[in-house]
Amino acid sequence: MASKIMETRNIHSKAGLQLRKIGLQYMIVEANDENVNMSDVYSLNQTAAWMWEQVTQGGCTAEGLADGLCEEFDTDRETAIRDVERQLAEWKEYGLIL
Repeated sequence: MASKIMETRNIHSKAGLQLRKIGLQYMIVEANDENVNMSDVYSLNQTAAWMWEQVTQGGCTAEGLADGLCEEFDTDRETAIRDVERQLAEWKEYGLIL
């Protein structure tokens, strides 16, 4: 039986977080006008970085992320839903999304 994403509200990132790409690595860091706080850095793979970009553009839902993963990364719906649920739960645990 396929998993079902229950969360239908828009997802928002915590203010002041930015995605940075250094070489082949993607990282979420806290940044302001003067500097970047490197004490809390969150490493992401390409798929998670794509998801983070969608979240920071606004108006994003878990369903929309799963749909986008299916299109962007040619994956099946069940895998996309599972990946989105897992990633959003982790980001919420770390306080990266509201």
